[in-house]
Amino acid sequence: MTLSNEIKQLAARAAGSERPVRIIDADVVSTSPLRIRLSNNEKLVLSSERFIIPEKLTDYELSVRTPRGTETHTFFNALKTGDQIVVVSLQGGGMYYVLDRKG
Repeated sequence: MTLSNEIKQLAARAAGSERPVRIIDADVVSTSPLRIRLSNNEKLVLSSERFIIPEKLTDYELSVRTPRGTETHTFFNALKTGDQIVVVSLQGGGMYYVLDRKG
């Protein structure tokens, strides 16, 4: 599912909700294990199980077909300690979707 489709689904669910989707600034406290602190509650540091992290914010490989054949490229784009990020609070506040890095 694409990011735009996921955001549309979140917005549609929020429309009928008493607690709509909230966009929250956050920062990465550690990477192993991944822990993220929400800026609206400095004392609340959450583990990776509470976050949906898109592939573009991980280390990943991509195979590309070229005239020379198939090439595999590795992208090192995982979240790092100190990264400032933007997250979306899913309905009910139990899960969060990491939108992107800030800046």
